[in-house]
Amino acid sequence: MRELIAGGIGVISGILLFGFTSIAAAVYAMHLREVGYSGEFGLYLSALWEVGIVPIIFSLIFFFLGLRFLFKATDREWRAKYFLVEEEKSTGDKEA
Repeated sequence: MRELIAGGIGVISGILLFGFTSIAAAVYAMHLREVGYSGEFGLYLSALWEVGIVPIIFSLIFFFLGLRFLFKATDREWRAKYFLVEEEKSTGDKEA
């Protein structure tokens, strides 16, 4: 259950951080249009570089770690439900 909660929080925080960083770069791009930007990267990528690449990296780390926790929790639950259930054998049913 802890892995499921941690995975959900990781995925949601990664999505929110990525979205807010993208919104900040889009808003800052309007300012860069007046000031000037790098012709090599273009307007949006220049704004994203100025806002910072670190939040994008953190958001990807949070997202993929959250997915890993979610898959791990659901895989464990799925195995326990379908595969790891041992059949009880009575003492008279022993194979030779």
